[in-house]
Amino acid sequence: MARGGNVHFVRSTSARAVDVLAVAGKPLWRDCETAFARIDELCGDNTSRLFAEPNAKEQEGGRLVVAWFSSFDEEPKQLGELDRGKRSRIESNLAARIEALRPALADREIGGTVGAMLNVADEASIVAVGENAVLTNWGVLPEEARSSRAAFVRHSEQTIGPYLPSGMSPRVPGQAWAALGGFATAGLSPPRRVIAPEATAASTQEAQSTAPARHKQSWLWPIAALSLVFAACLIYAASPGNLVYPEALPPPPTAPLVNNEEVNRSLEERIGKMKRELAKAACEADSSVLGPPLHESGGGTENGASGAARGQAPAPGSPHSLLAALDSATVLVLAPSADSLSTGSGFFVSQREILTNNHVVEGAGGTVFVASKALGRAVPARVVARSASSETGNPDFALLRVDDAPSTVRPLHLSTEIARLDSVIAGGFPSFVMSMDSTYRAILNGDTTGLANLEMVVTQGNVMAMPQGGAAKVITHSANISPGNSGGPLSDACGRAVGVNTFIVLDGGNVQKLNFSLGASDAIRFLSANGVTVAGADQPCNPATGIAAAAGPTEGPVK
Repeated sequence: MARGGNVHFVRSTSARAVDVLAVAGKPLWRDCETAFARIDELCGDNTSRLFAEPNAKEQEGGRLVVAWFSSFDEEPKQLGELDRGKRSRIESNLAARIEALRPALADREIGGTVGAMLNVADEASIVAVGENAVLTNWGVLPEEARSSRAAFVRHSEQTIGPYLPSGMSPRVPGQAWAALGGFATAGLSPPRRVIAPEATAASTQEAQSTAPARHKQSWLWPIAALSLVFAACLIYAASPGNLVYPEALPPPPTAPLVNNEEVNRSLEERIGKMKRELAKAACEADSSVLGPPLHESGGGTENGASGAARGQAPAPGSPHSLLAALDSATVLVLAPSADSLSTGSGFFVSQREILTNNHVVEGAGGTVFVASKALGRAVPARVVARSASSETGNPDFALLRVDDAPSTVRPLHLSTEIARLDSVIAGGFPSFVMSMDSTYRAILNGDTTGLANLEMVVTQGNVMAMPQGGAAKVITHSANISPGNSGGPLSDACGRAVGVNTFIVLDGGNVQKLNFSLGASDAIRFLSANGVTVAGADQPCNPATGIAAAAGPTEGPVK
């Protein structure tokens, strides 16, 4: 990032390249750190933080996909999502931060650039990050808004205009009508006509002398005529024999009496039949897929607190225990690269470390973002280690580290004890399935307010084979995976990660698909080589008897 500390993701947007304003032939987003530095020099440190920092990637058709970053790490929200009190504070903050730009706007070197930066694409471009107003999609003016002064004013009044101090207005390079100053001179309404007090009496007298004479009481005779007609109608209606009433209708036919005894007997027979059907359809839980508690109830934790104080895993046989474990540990990985935004999955192996595939993050820089219901928001994660290769069949791992994670995050244990026909569950965020989820789509657009509703996809199957002789141990299984599952856990019925979902293989006609995960043994070696020690479990999974998972990972120094 150009400015120090701009590592917090705000939102993702798109724009046409031609709508990004340019000064002296150079688009505003190119080399914007120079503008930021000059603004802070003229207006004071951190003044430029009103503007989020863009990371734009051009796609086909001249469209740009832009990830916006800020130094503020609170949860971003649209103005419409705020209560009245907070919205008022954010709007005041925005007006004050724009007011602070006056020295930069008056500067001969950078004034035109800052004026152009005050244009925003739409009202959603104004974002509240904590108690701070932040502008995204700044320096963008749609083609329609550039077509005329009137269109420009309408667009500005619907976006940034209400927050501009007196005498300040966005500017559009190359358009004379946009350089006129405030909205008073650029507005659509004609100026009000003011009449001097001493001229008022004379004007009134002149108006009276030229007004046409009125025809007094010429309007009374039509009202009198209508009143006479109305009175005559009332007298006629009140006379006996003049009003005609309709003949009485015959009474409706009487409905036949219902045989209550017959109806009751029929209902009793139907209820009895339904009870018998329900008794036959009773479902009993399959203990082979219901995991036991993942943490022992007794003993203490690192800080001396008991296991109960941090929350107990559901009892063995609970239909929610396995799902809760996977939900707590599995994350959505967002990896912005040079020309796109890649997505994948990963899972916590310690309170700070996340394991995923190298091919999920290999196009990104040193920082990606992870999100989940347990995290509650999207947080930056540093890529601290990678496998040497991401070729199919080779070890394909990456280690991510977050600065902190809430206690609701519970890392998964790893186990090397797996055999053919064992039940397995694949967890993750396959884009083919998640694309139907509105929360997932909103996250890709930078809106993380609905993370509490984000649910990963889980599929169930069995181990089919474990081919030998390759560069890495792989597990072939029938739990369906697809792009976006990469890096997510393959769990046994006890909630232990026995593999990392990595790739699929289709036959020539795309009729049959095989799902492959890298085995936990290679994952453990990769983690150990990079300072995360994991004790591999050698106990077979037996959820029916409540066998707990083996001891979990312990965090060590990152090499």
